[in-house]
Amino acid sequence: MNLDNELIIVKTDNNKYLAVIDITKEFITNEGKFNFIDIKSIPSIVKSSTDQKFKIYRPTFKEFILLMKRGPQIIYPKDISQIVIEANISSSSKVLEIGTGSGALTLYLLNILIGSGSLITLDISKTNQRRAKKTIERYLSTQDMNENYSLKFINQELNKFNFSDYVNEIDTVITDVPEPWDFFDKNIIDSDLFWVSYLPSITQVIKMKECLELNKFEDIEVKEVILRDWYLNKKIARPSNKLTSHTGFLLSARYIKFD
Repeated sequence: MNLDNELIIVKTDNNKYLAVIDITKEFITNEGKFNFIDIKSIPSIVKSSTDQKFKIYRPTFKEFILLMKRGPQIIYPKDISQIVIEANISSSSKVLEIGTGSGALTLYLLNILIGSGSLITLDISKTNQRRAKKTIERYLSTQDMNENYSLKFINQELNKFNFSDYVNEIDTVITDVPEPWDFFDKNIIDSDLFWVSYLPSITQVIKMKECLELNKFEDIEVKEVILRDWYLNKKIARPSNKLTSHTGFLLSARYIKFD
């Protein structure tokens, strides 16, 4: 079996690493090293130069986005899950993502939108979009779904984006940019639409909430997702010392076109 160029997780007793198999090279860590060519199947276990067992397997979405190389800060899994709920996303949704960034949210949306759904992702940075595209292609190539999705990249400033050109292709908007209100500089919403903005500061939330109210959005809500793991062993059960607290606010709303 030719495993060259396969995306894998290398798991030791203490760490996880994201890697791409190159059968001409070694995988080297402080915990030992091994030759990629020693991997005969996935999943499998190989022994390092220190005789430690390294577990080899394909990454989950969560492992991939937390370990991947990135440019801009990603939206974390705890927030992605809530965004999907607040935006009412299903396999047939037609989503506009404003702020491609490193592509973490883009990638997860594609996992949902396989089939009749579609995704348009907009970013002012060509560098971000090139990086995100490579990241997405790398992950999806391991999932047997790399040709079964509808994805369009738009490289443009938000205040120059013309929603009317895509109105029949969008029923949901998700933003991860500092000034999402720029969308309304030249755009008026006049059809059913779900909206979610991911914003780091409450001052941004307040300004965006006022903007959505002016544009007659309904059901405006503000949330943040706090995640706390627990430590369990035979004698101890307690909250983990590590608390994933504020990463961003979620501002959700809905435009309903009443007759």
